[in-house]
Amino acid sequence: MRWLALDLGRRRVGAALCDSAETVTTTLPPFAFESLLESITAIITGYGVEGIVVGVPVTRRGKGRGEARAAEVVARLAGLGLPVEREDERGTTATAEALLREAGVPRHKWAERVDSLAAQLILESFLDRRRLHRPRVSAQGT
Repeated sequence: MRWLALDLGRRRVGAALCDSAETVTTTLPPFAFESLLESITAIITGYGVEGIVVGVPVTRRGKGRGEARAAEVVARLAGLGLPVEREDERGTTATAEALLREAGVPRHKWAERVDSLAAQLILESFLDRRRLHRPRVSAQGT
């Protein structure tokens, strides 16, 4: 199943896709939050997306601004007729920044890459969790 993951920022949305076998992930260019539905619709059509994963910044109280924004986006995306899943995004931006630093990417280029790299980390976490919960089939089919 081909999934699209989203890292929701105040101004920009990072995006990443996986292949239909759910093994390879890749980043897409980020897009403006104002064009959320239009951009996602274009990605769904262009890449044959079958489900959407939204990164949600989970807090202890469950009532943070990011959580409220993510809940609004999930509600809007439900109208697209695809499964919409939520994935904890805590720490993904910091991890993405660390990866960019380690790769030697100049800091002035981080803004154009960090959101989509965070979306890729969200997607990989989601796919790992799916793999762990999938029933296994033995070689004999039992």
